[in-house]
Amino acid sequence: MENNYFEVQISFNKKNYEEIYNRLYLNGIENILEENGMLKIYFDEKDSGKVDFIKKDLLSNKVIKEKDFVSEKLENRNWNEEWENTIEPVYIKNRMIIYPSWKKDELKDTEGKILIEIDPKMSFGTGHNETTQLVLELMSDNIESDDEMMLDYGTGTGILTIAGIKLGVKSAVAIDIDEDSIQNAAEYFKRNTVYEKVKLYKSNISDIKEDLFDVICANIIRSVIIENIEHISGKIKPNGKLFLSGILLSEDQEILEYLTQYYFEVQDIISSAEWIGIYAVKR
Repeated sequence: MENNYFEVQISFNKKNYEEIYNRLYLNGIENILEENGMLKIYFDEKDSGKVDFIKKDLLSNKVIKEKDFVSEKLENRNWNEEWENTIEPVYIKNRMIIYPSWKKDELKDTEGKILIEIDPKMSFGTGHNETTQLVLELMSDNIESDDEMMLDYGTGTGILTIAGIKLGVKSAVAIDIDEDSIQNAAEYFKRNTVYEKVKLYKSNISDIKEDLFDVICANIIRSVIIENIEHISGKIKPNGKLFLSGILLSEDQEILEYLTQYYFEVQDIISSAEWIGIYAVKR
């Protein structure tokens, strides 16, 4: 018999987006769908107490207002199946397809395309986030087969590492400070058959010994990029390629000033919704 379930919708804006994700993460929420300015989460009926707890947590920490949290009980449906049915493959530049495992047999027009299997979870970078898509578009246009080694700074699910290797990079170092992300990335490296070409560390960029990267990707928040821009600059080769996102449109000038200060020359900036992606080269 199919269970009743709750659908929770949380409205977000550029000021509270990151903090909402952080609070949900701390409360063990894994499956999140981002759609039209809303975060959607589904709970089995037996977890109704969790819905109330999360609402109270977000309100008590002043992350959202009362009107931003809406929950609705939906009857006689398989909530996990409903959630999975909302997830569609993501197409990048007619060159790459990111798809969940349960959609594998439904893929069409795959000839000549890079296929990446990622199941949307809490670890950042499922292909369904606009920031991830921006970096993947820039990588698709600018990574070449003579790029030897890349660093994926804040790897999340490992999607950028997987994409880089499938685009032609010979080897990669992937780092994150979150244990769940490390475990998820390891799983997806194996699933997408790139594991033997990747070194995976639970570490910050300041603590890794590798340097002279041809490519560095960082899909993380502006503050982390700025705090570590000296390390980023120090780890990349002259003429090395830097791909950034996790940056709001309103933050572009600050980031550009730091890039110039650390000898990066911006080659391209693209945007989607409130976010920008940057491709720069170290001079």
